[in-house]
Amino acid sequence: MNTPSDTLHIRVEYFTAIDDGDDTGTPYYVASCEEIVAVTSAPTWGELMRRIHQMVDTSLDGEDTEQVYNLIANPRVVIT
Repeated sequence: MNTPSDTLHIRVEYFTAIDDGDDTGTPYYVASCEEIVAVTSAPTWGELMRRIHQMVDTSLDGEDTEQVYNLIANPRVVIT
């Protein structure tokens, strides 16, 4: 097995509903993390940060992170 990673990489993308064919133009953010195979979205940056925290907490809580995700316990989070 490889050495456990110490970092979760979360990718954030910004969209407007117009991009999706919705004429309201309501913007939203989508965050995804390949290491834990999780996605969340929110209409504001602040709400997205809360949902990212919840997404990571829910995914890692009670898990043997090294065994399940090949991550150290309490990895750092990098958002791009």
